[in-house]
Parts: sequence; structure tokens; C-alpha cells
Amino acid sequence: MKTFATKSAQLSTSEASNSVNLAKSPKTSFFFYALELVLLYILVFAAFSTFAQPANQPGKLEFSKQTVVFNSGKVYINWVSKANSTDCIYVIERSQDGIEFEPVGLKEGIGSNLELLYSWVDSKPVNGTAHYRIKQINEQGNLVAQAEAKSITSPDTNPLFMNTTNRMVQVK
Repeated sequence: MKTFATKSAQLSTSEASNSVNLAKSPKTSFFFYALELVLLYILVFAAFSTFAQPANQPGKLEFSKQTVVFNSGKVYINWVSKANSTDCIYVIERSQDGIEFEPVGLKEGIGSNLELLYSWVDSKPVNGTAHYRIKQINEQGNLVAQAEAKSITSPDTNPLFMNTTNRMVQVK
């Protein structure tokens, strides 16, 4: 038994020295180096894809009802939030081209299990077509959702015009 154990120990030491020699050969070391690089690349890529997610895209803000009405030189925006809404801030934005919006008003949203009616008035609307949209901002100041833009065209403010040829005031 003792000779068998001694021979197996000698075999295992000789195998270990062979594996060390294999690891030291240029072809094998290049293979292990390339394998380590591939594994490192995979780990780094996985870490970046996990932690470097793009900024949260806002969801679509849906209301039970939303209206935009022009009346008496003002634009009235009304919306009904859906039930089970959370505390938030609604930011009303306006645009003339429908692409670049600027904030023109704020409304505090109240968390409720009921549908709530909100309204906001633009007392100085732009002439022509204006686009209004509402954004929902949470308590941490992050954009949660935004509604689709609603367009409205304001009529000319004065229905009277002066005919310069005969100096008469006429109704359009």
C-alpha cells in the first residue's frame, strides 16, 4: 500500500509539473490571457448595461378627460386626473411650433382615490396656433409622465378692421 501511495504521489507531482510547464508555454499563456480578456469584457459590459441604463423615459400621462378651450381672449385648460393618483406637480407647457415647449404654469396635484378636476387659465395666449401639454413631476422632482400636446388656434382678437381706401370700419 505504501508503495502505491508513493507512486501516486510521484505521479501527481509529475502531473503538476507538466501542467505548470503547459501554463508557461507561449501558446497556452496567450490562450489564458485571451480568455481572461474576454471574461473581463463580458463582466464590464454586464456592469455597464446594468448600471448605465438610459434616463427613465417618461410614461404617457392619461387623464379621464382633458379640454383646451379659447374663450374671451384666454385659453382654459381643464383635466380630470384618474382615480388613485399620487401627490405631484403638474407643469403646463406651451409651444408655438409643437416641438420646443416652455413652462407657463404649475398646478399642485393631490393624491386621491377619486377623480379630481384641475384647471388652469392662460391669460396671455399667443396669436395663432398654440400647443399645450401637461407634465407630471413627482415629489422628488423627477418627470413621471407627460400628456400628448393639445393644439388650439386663437381667432383674431379684433373682428373689426379699417378699410384704408374709404376710411370705413368694417366687420370681418
